[in-house]
Amino acid sequence: MLTVPELTPQVLYIEPVVHPEYLCRAVHTDGVIYCRQTSERWIDDTLIYFYSSSIKVRRQNVKLIHNIHKLQPIIIDEKYQFVLFPLESCKYKNPFFVNLRQLIDFKLVNGKLVIIFIDGREVETDFDFNFSKKQYEKTLFILDRTVKHQNALRKYYRDREG
Repeated sequence: MLTVPELTPQVLYIEPVVHPEYLCRAVHTDGVIYCRQTSERWIDDTLIYFYSSSIKVRRQNVKLIHNIHKLQPIIIDEKYQFVLFPLESCKYKNPFFVNLRQLIDFKLVNGKLVIIFIDGREVETDFDFNFSKKQYEKTLFILDRTVKHQNALRKYYRDREG
């Protein structure tokens, strides 16, 4: 049984927190959920429980297919375009993740990165603007290729049956 709160496509972002009991929190469109695990461990547990996969397998897939080796986006569910991508590296495996599905844009305001989400929320951070844009573009590229590859496979097997 899953012992950590569920991550869903309604997550806006996952961020590390300074708290005596919790290591990170997921901000949803309708609230906040705290977790005692790191963000990567939380994502890994979700992948294992719901998709019989792991964060390690998803990262190997991105390395092999897309030749991206660092700060890889994690495709949780292609069908619902539930893709989380990090805006930083973190030696404690607790980076800040943004949900592609809920993201509208990034903007630079007074030297700070402002993340704009679909519900109108704006989150001000200290992350690098140019790096964040590159992560966003890389994530779009990976999702696009993944979906096209899966569609081609489905078509191939459908054509072979007929």
